[in-house]
Amino acid sequence: MEPAPLPAIMSSDSTPDPRLEKPRVAVASRLNFFTSQLKTSIEASSIEDLCSVYRPFELLLETGAHSGLWWLDITAPSEEDIEALARFFNLHPLTTEDIKTRETREKIELFGQYYFLSLRPPRRLETDTGVRIVSHNLYAVVFRGGVLSFSFDPSLHTSHVRQRIKEHSSHLLLTSDWICYALIDDIVDGFAPFISRVENGVVTVEDSVSITRPDDMGLALQRIFKLRKEVMNIRQPLHDKIDVIRSFARHCDISDTSSSQVALYLSDICDHVVTMIANLEQAEQMLSRLQSKYLTQVHFDSGRMRNGIASALSKLTVLASILVPMQFITGLFGMNVRVPGKTHDGDNSLTWWFSILGFILGLTVIFAWVAKRIGLLDR
Repeated sequence: MEPAPLPAIMSSDSTPDPRLEKPRVAVASRLNFFTSQLKTSIEASSIEDLCSVYRPFELLLETGAHSGLWWLDITAPSEEDIEALARFFNLHPLTTEDIKTRETREKIELFGQYYFLSLRPPRRLETDTGVRIVSHNLYAVVFRGGVLSFSFDPSLHTSHVRQRIKEHSSHLLLTSDWICYALIDDIVDGFAPFISRVENGVVTVEDSVSITRPDDMGLALQRIFKLRKEVMNIRQPLHDKIDVIRSFARHCDISDTSSSQVALYLSDICDHVVTMIANLEQAEQMLSRLQSKYLTQVHFDSGRMRNGIASALSKLTVLASILVPMQFITGLFGMNVRVPGKTHDGDNSLTWWFSILGFILGLTVIFAWVAKRIGLLDR
């Protein structure tokens, strides 16, 4: 049955505006319903609008029966929406609680007729202290015949999966497990730009080791610290995903043939995650070595600066040792005393003046020779 057009609902599968990836204070609730019976997905603002535009969805809520695979993706659901869907699809209270409280732990749990997936996609947020990953978990309730997914912020991952289904629909064996695999795969691929940015930053810092000026050492060390912090923020979420992927692979191995084929894809994702973690560890090792090089250079520059200051102070000490006695001797004759060599008969001989001057110059030479002997002038 083709949906009747309504003003409040649009039928499309176009890629959302990338600006939606920016964090927002409040996001309006939005539903996107995909079914293998239609060529395009249906967007609506509420469950009631979706039931009115596509009658088979109302039958799905009432009886749980639907011809073909279905996928309902809800963005920024309200507690009323979560409670209503939990009642319609008979979700376990633990599942409902995890979604309502926005559980941050990544996991996969089996609940008889479905399994519950909680996964943390990467998000980028610019701050005053640099770039860090902000995670908003994506939740998926996977039945044999369909999938319920919840996200509390706009995300491109579900749109990417729908676009991937559209492009490969001719040769794709579409199942609910495959949709879950595609979500995990797209989320893991979302870490690639962050890792590429870290690797480019490491190369830039490494190339600038030999040309960094002493005044810029602090900025270089600060950049290394930010890169190492970003490596830590990326590596931890990737480590958490390995356990989730392996648990999902074990579930697919014991399921039917179509699910066992998904397990082959999951092993590829696991290898991809391990490769990403290995690249991050290599980047961490390079950053550690670069930090040691910069700290060694800073220590060397500091020592050279201290030696320069000590040399200048030693020269000033020698100069003061020469000038102070000279000033003391000349100061004696500046007091109210008899001028040496001046007699009552008016004889103003310069002998005493040259004698005093020679004595001062002799002291200067002696002090300079002593300073030279003890090495104060060689520093």
